[in-house]
Amino acid sequence: MGGIGKTTLEKEVYNHEAILRRFDVRAWATVSQQHNIKEILLSLLQSTIKMDDTVKTKGEAELKDILQKSLKRKRYLIVLDDIWSCEVWDGVRRCFPTEDNAGSQILLTTRNDEVACYAGIENLSLWMSFMDQDESWSLFTSAAFSSEALSYEFETIGKQIAEKCHGLPLTIVVVAGFSNLKGQ
Repeated sequence: MGGIGKTTLEKEVYNHEAILRRFDVRAWATVSQQHNIKEILLSLLQSTIKMDDTVKTKGEAELKDILQKSLKRKRYLIVLDDIWSCEVWDGVRRCFPTEDNAGSQILLTTRNDEVACYAGIENLSLWMSFMDQDESWSLFTSAAFSSEALSYEFETIGKQIAEKCHGLPLTIVVVAGFSNLKGQ
């Protein structure tokens, strides 16, 4: 499900102080539905090597080799955000060395249960759930209203709007932005 907070949570983990200290190399690639393996590899390489224009002209096989060599004997965190197909995982998984890389991790997000199972992470998965009404209202109020007390009318309307967002954090924040009543 899109907009439930997978990428937001992933960014929090990726940028956490403990993660920064733990890993020698961190690399992030946003995959999306219209994927391009070469672009994914280039995105990951931007964080692992000093890139010049010649790297961008290399083929997929060469880029995979460069990525694998850049990660060898390093503790790495690779983030693959929004994988839609097993084909993408097949296209990049062999780039990540497992020998002499103790403690390395690959974190991926997907909307597709089949991809999680195929990647072999179904037992290590965190399933995101929708926000309940109280959480939705709390997020909506923090995004749309000032800290002042709300009139009964604004609270009633705001709760109805938050409820129509069906517990999706991204939807709540976007709608709250359109409904921004701060200072009104």
